Amino acid sequence: MPFAKHGRFVPCVTLCFVASAFILTASVQAQTQEAQKPSVVVAEATLEAVTYSDTYLGRVEAIASVDVISRVAGFIEKINFQDGAKVTSGDVLIEIESDTYKADITQIQGQIESAKAEKKIADIELDRQQKLFERGDAAEAVVQRAQAQKGQADGLITQLQGSLQNAQIQLSYTKIMAPFEGRIGLTNLSKGAFVDQQTGALLTLTSIDPIYVTFPVANAQLLDFQKQGEDLESGQVALQLTLANGEVYKENGKVAVIDTTVQENTDTVLVRGVFPNPDGALLNNQLAKVAVIDKPDQKFLTIPADALQSDQDGYFVLTVGSDGKVAKAPIKTREVTGTQAVVTEGLKAGDKVITQGAQKVRVGMEVNAEPADASNQPAKE
Repeated sequence: MPFAKHGRFVPCVTLCFVASAFILTASVQAQTQEAQKPSVVVAEATLEAVTYSDTYLGRVEAIASVDVISRVAGFIEKINFQDGAKVTSGDVLIEIESDTYKADITQIQGQIESAKAEKKIADIELDRQQKLFERGDAAEAVVQRAQAQKGQADGLITQLQGSLQNAQIQLSYTKIMAPFEGRIGLTNLSKGAFVDQQTGALLTLTSIDPIYVTFPVANAQLLDFQKQGEDLESGQVALQLTLANGEVYKENGKVAVIDTTVQENTDTVLVRGVFPNPDGALLNNQLAKVAVIDKPDQKFLTIPADALQSDQDGYFVLTVGSDGKVAKAPIKTREVTGTQAVVTEGLKAGDKVITQGAQKVRVGMEVNAEPADASNQPAKE
């Protein structure tokens, strides 16, 4: 129904219009105030393992890689593997026809038996001549001749036994075995092919697990590590690999050895790490990025290095609280490592620090805080 105002009736629609206009004006004002808030990009302080050095370009190297050749001549009788297969130490990879080598052994064994018979005769003759000599019925020269014949028989047996051992070794070479556990590369073998030492490499066997990664570290950085009291070979640091496709390798490694010589041209020292490689994912001569991780089992409070500012009192960061207002937080840092800063005092996990837009704000100002990951997303249409 209509309402009376100063003796007059005012239609309801007029009051509704005024109320709507007031609400609309308030909304516009609120939006204007919101738009006037400066926008900043923030990141949370997080607990994580710390990469305290730059990444290095390393090369994966098999601990052992050998070309397998045939040590005897003959025709290939069996091939007991497939290209690319994993094999264990002692596996028979190739079998060469062995009939000739077995025949050599049989022949030498026959010669040994014959030589033993000759030796027996020589022993009997020597014994007979010694008895005759003792009775004065034989000359000393005859006894000495009998001794020489016995010695000759003994020597022949020893010689033939050596030949037998050599023949047995040659026979064993007809079975070419894996000298260690690893993976076989591509080959070009076929059954019935004739091979000998002149044939060259029949296959290449490369060890898989574990595997080396060698990378150069600038001499200055190596000195910094030592200055910080970190012994790279003590096991207090870990190595992390980033593969060519950008994926981080699932297993951490450790430093195995540091070279004793500085490379003259680059002023770097070669560091060799060792990594588990049970699945054979890392391949010999593969390139990968290597990062050094400080105390991988310990988590440190970190923030992006972009958030750091400094004044006469030292480092500080600007934070955005739950009320959306900017505050100044003096902090202490352990070290700045690449894109990370390790914070020891002044912040706790989950605090939001301003990484972009700090120059537009001041302490106590209310801001629009946008997460760093969201700021990197493409703008929506």
